[in-house]
Amino acid sequence: MFQVPILLVLYNRVADTHNLFQVIKALKPSQLYVAADGAIHNDRLDYLNCLKTRAVILPEWECDVHEFYNEEHYGKSKMIYQAISWFFSNVDEGIILFDDTMPNMDFFYYCEELLLKYRNEYKVSHIGGTNFQKRFQRGNASYYFSAYSTTWGFATWADRWKNFDLKMTELDDVDFGKIVSNYVEKPKEKNYWTRRFNILKKFDLDIWEYQYNYHIWYHNGLCISPNVNLVTNVGLKNRKRKIRKLIRQAEKILPLTHPEEIVQNIEADRYAFKHVYNRIFIQMFADWFNEYLLGKKKKI
Repeated sequence: MFQVPILLVLYNRVADTHNLFQVIKALKPSQLYVAADGAIHNDRLDYLNCLKTRAVILPEWECDVHEFYNEEHYGKSKMIYQAISWFFSNVDEGIILFDDTMPNMDFFYYCEELLLKYRNEYKVSHIGGTNFQKRFQRGNASYYFSAYSTTWGFATWADRWKNFDLKMTELDDVDFGKIVSNYVEKPKEKNYWTRRFNILKKFDLDIWEYQYNYHIWYHNGLCISPNVNLVTNVGLKNRKRKIRKLIRQAEKILPLTHPEEIVQNIEADRYAFKHVYNRIFIQMFADWFNEYLLGKKKKI
């Protein structure tokens, strides 16, 4: 039986949740936390899909199940923030997955090993399961250290999540440009991250992936990225063609070999910025921005 606590964050994706739960059933975790957003107000179809999605989670093995179900619709970022904060009010470390992700089995044991290895190494803030490097091997180990937190399936610790909030209040009185300079060198990259920070602050937007990465930078953290992809984001299949390019099949990574030192891989991060953040995530950010300005809630 798998001992690391797992959090599943759900909304209304019945089929995708069913497929994800088949992986969880095969793993048989001893502790399963399930959080789900509520349906959009007066949307009967959404309400039915939310109920069907929750009904998928029926463990048939000995398992402690904990539930956090919203009756209101909070939207993606607020729901994820609430769910993970609730999770870490109950556990010291764990794995987080969303209903539009599909991990392979190696992902769980990769997280288990690295949670233990870096438990007391506070420079390491995040264990990601996604690889954006298009098969480039970064270093001689199974993973490398990055400035960027990939969040389509990840693991972390309660003490690293502590004090994170969507309003970024911990960054109110700091020199954000200086924080960014600790991770990126080129002016274009600095301008990219600083502009997004200012947009989030100015318009009071909740886009948790960016805000979480800023939280890690504020605490001088680094993120683990695997040298192969371990989690497929199936939720991208209905997005624009440019964004669908981010879909990667999951591969095996075990047994793990470890880097000799905890140092940011600048080359890998430059590639990620050039080919992912500056080309694809910029479109995703624009989509989020437009939806918030139109007053719409982003679905999980």
